[in-house]
Amino acid sequence: MMVWSAGCSTGEEPYTLAMVLSDFSEKNGLDFMIIATDISTKVLDKAKSGIYEEERVIPVSTQMKKKYLLRSKDKSKGLVRIVPELRELIRFRRLNFMDSDFGFRETMDVIFCRNVVIYFDKKTQERLLNQFARYLARGGYLFMGHSET
Repeated sequence: MMVWSAGCSTGEEPYTLAMVLSDFSEKNGLDFMIIATDISTKVLDKAKSGIYEEERVIPVSTQMKKKYLLRSKDKSKGLVRIVPELRELIRFRRLNFMDSDFGFRETMDVIFCRNVVIYFDKKTQERLLNQFARYLARGGYLFMGHSET
């Protein structure tokens, strides 16, 4: 299964997806890959590192924290890092939605594009939605923010 986190920012969404899908995969044998894109190389570098302040992961269940997060050796820093096995399931790359071609070779079974399209004018939003549809596999799912629907 191919999952795309468009506008992934610092990576919280794709890592959360990887946690949930990994748990599901253990019970159901699902193979998946996540592609996570953003226009900013700065936020992509943060996402690739998989290092977050402990406050950012408060909503994560204790079970998921134990399974997928490593605490910093220096406890005073208050940092956690996503385990390598999870980081390997995500491919981060830069993508500008203004490009005419997003450059994917594969179609996506699921696309998460939440709170991204709202920043564009109606004409651009329509073009982007058509482009997302082109990359969405038949029977796939597109998740958008409630203000974008």
